[in-house]
Amino acid sequence: MKRILITGASTGIGAATALHLDRQGMEVIAALRSPDDAGALATASDRLRTIALDVTDPHSIERAMAEVGGGLDGLVNNAGIAVPGPLETVPIDELRDQLEVNVLGQVAVTQAALPLLRQASGRIVFVGSVGGRLAAQFAGPYHASKFAIEAIADVWRQELEPEDLAVVLIEPSAISTPIWDKAIERIDAMLSGADPRLARYRERLAGFRESLQSADEHGKSPEDVAEAIEQALTEDKPDARYVVGAAGKVATALRPLIPDRIADKLGERT
Repeated sequence: MKRILITGASTGIGAATALHLDRQGMEVIAALRSPDDAGALATASDRLRTIALDVTDPHSIERAMAEVGGGLDGLVNNAGIAVPGPLETVPIDELRDQLEVNVLGQVAVTQAALPLLRQASGRIVFVGSVGGRLAAQFAGPYHASKFAIEAIADVWRQELEPEDLAVVLIEPSAISTPIWDKAIERIDAMLSGADPRLARYRERLAGFRESLQSADEHGKSPEDVAEAIEQALTEDKPDARYVVGAAGKVATALRPLIPDRIADKLGERT
């Protein structure tokens, strides 16, 4: 039976993946920032268990790894947040939070889990994004974090290949997940605020808000991402990348062929 640790498992992709892998008979350890966020995970099965893990807290990571104990067949780095807004107005502390959770937290958890992964010749899965290869206005902090994860996954894949430890990157396109609800709340707070710097961005920022609302309402299901993660964990020779969603597959294939200025114009339509 495969033992899989998933970070950021309280909602969205993380919760869907935990429940999906549990249904496939795997022993899932769902890591939550707060134990109170277990929700449906608490009653999923006798196999699935939850642990507390804040990816930004070294002591929390250390305690979680001690609680996991034994070999791991897979680590799914899924914890993440989205900080929206014009880069001119994004508080540096919020940018730091974005990178702390989405980048440094993933690295810290992976470093701590590697001894357990080596015991079972396990795999490392990073939940990145199509937004790690394509960037659009008003999502700069999020894109910066996902571009960074692309590089980290590429480097770790090369460094661990001699040990036969596979590193796989999952790149979802528009997915219906609570992360966008929280981003919309941040934008609403900006639009109702009094920061004079926002005046030049206000109309386009409102349009960006609508694009996030559409992604939340019409995006693919988190279960589609869960299925791709299952493939990454179980296929004999997993791909380096799995793009989830037809639109994302088309966009990532075409982007290298499109001049930057034209891509910028397409990005302005978000």
